[in-house]
Amino acid sequence: MSTEVVTPSPAPSVLVIPPEGGRPISAFGSTALFKIEGRHTGGALCLAIATTPPGVGPPPHVHRRDDELFVELEGELSFLTSTGWVAAPQGSVVFVPRGAPHTFRNSGSTPSRHLVVNLPSGFDEFFERCGEVQAAGGPPDVARLRAIAAEYGYEFLAPGQMQEG
Repeated sequence: MSTEVVTPSPAPSVLVIPPEGGRPISAFGSTALFKIEGRHTGGALCLAIATTPPGVGPPPHVHRRDDELFVELEGELSFLTSTGWVAAPQGSVVFVPRGAPHTFRNSGSTPSRHLVVNLPSGFDEFFERCGEVQAAGGPPDVARLRAIAAEYGYEFLAPGQMQEG
């Protein structure tokens, strides 16, 4: 539930999101509390605090339009890159440039909390739309999720496709 109201302003202004502010969205087994969305930044970026249960992570994918930055706040993530799995324990910072195939999973035994920043924004809208599809229940509508991903410049990959894209 969002606790702030965004109104267009002709002059730049400072945006302060209180600790309880933001919009929670669940997709791909994780819940992301979007603190700053593209609508707040004119599309420059979005920022979320994500919580991922042990063993969970998104499918391998590539971002064609945005760079992604992770800051591991609690727990441990592991990232699959074109060269293999790399551990990212609490305190790690991971930069994923656009075009780099990757995925991550919570490799720890407790829920992981991490910041995720996408530059420019779009991931916020993508995550929301995929969450709506997944909330409909039943088996995942993979074709619909792939179509949404393509609209935002994302591509889901088979594990064997983890070469630089």
